Amino acid sequence: MTELKESTACKITGDAPSAIAVIELIGPQAIEWLARHWTPAHRSDMIRIDAIRYGILRLPTRAGELPENAPAGESVVVCRTAEDRYELHCHGGHAASRAILNCLLDEGIRIQSAIESFAQTQTDPIDTEATLELLKAKTLRTARILMDQKRGALRDALNQIDRALDRADLPEAQRLAQELKSWSEVGRHLTTPFDVLLCGPPNVGKSSLLNRILGYRRAIVHDQAGTTRDLLVEETSIEGWPVRIQDSAGIRTSGDLTEQLGVQRAIEASSSADLQLILVDPAEGWTQAHQGLLDSKPHKSMLVLTKADLQLPSPNSLPDCPSLSVSSQTGEGIDDLLKAIARGLVPVEPSEKQAVLFTEPLRLALDRRFQGQDLRR
Repeated sequence: MTELKESTACKITGDAPSAIAVIELIGPQAIEWLARHWTPAHRSDMIRIDAIRYGILRLPTRAGELPENAPAGESVVVCRTAEDRYELHCHGGHAASRAILNCLLDEGIRIQSAIESFAQTQTDPIDTEATLELLKAKTLRTARILMDQKRGALRDALNQIDRALDRADLPEAQRLAQELKSWSEVGRHLTTPFDVLLCGPPNVGKSSLLNRILGYRRAIVHDQAGTTRDLLVEETSIEGWPVRIQDSAGIRTSGDLTEQLGVQRAIEASSSADLQLILVDPAEGWTQAHQGLLDSKPHKSMLVLTKADLQLPSPNSLPDCPSLSVSSQTGEGIDDLLKAIARGLVPVEPSEKQAVLFTEPLRLALDRRFQGQDLRR
């Protein structure tokens, strides 16, 4: 006895409200469900493959009955794309697509996520990984890098390594692999933001700088030291790279328990940040608190002299570390700061069609190539 193919449905457009939402309906129950709920506006009920038909969809409540004052129905366009595959184009708000999916689920059709549906139809692991990561990309720059991988940049690089291994040219294979691995840090952050920490003593201007970078007032700014008691975290993009910026509590000794906890969290965040901006008030100068922060991350730190609008002289005792001056009040130096942050996070940018390892499974697959010929793809 032949087992019936399972019927599934999936919303294949994004989660954000839009003009149109599209639900894909696949399987033997698809035509039966449409016959019960959808009435074409003209001609016969037969839908040819690749034909687009307009009609009215009427759905019961979750209890199974049509409401007494039910409207005439929802206008829905149906397109048959294969023998048992249909697309339902409905209003793009959440309510319409949710009502359709609820009805499909109640009548025995399994609901899939877009990612689950896509993964089932793909055979090339790199193409699959790239497409799934593209769904999570938040900037045009990172999406373009992922598109290069999907179009073959990474596959070509891996094939070069395989050919070198086939020739028993291990040095060349290792050189190519090392070059590919050099882009791993960029690949890790194509969908996961870099962490940038604003740190320094209290009242040095961290919250004001956070607000200026974001372009709106996210943090409370006050003359009293210790206003920021915890980490404030916001995501943005800088020069096309996804960045998570943290405004930390001022580093100082305090008898306030809440403030002490905020300071401790700031110190912990410093250890894991991809880049820390150590803010310095020119009027106060370089302190032991500043030095402690710099010592914890000497190669991933940048000094930011605040309050440039006051035209105060720069402290004489600044260490040998990249630095620049900014004003959160006037915006002076902010553009230069954003460019410097991008260079600090990505010192060398990948060129067009540069191969990039962008997920951990792909990095592991590269390592396996050197563990045995039988593990190579």
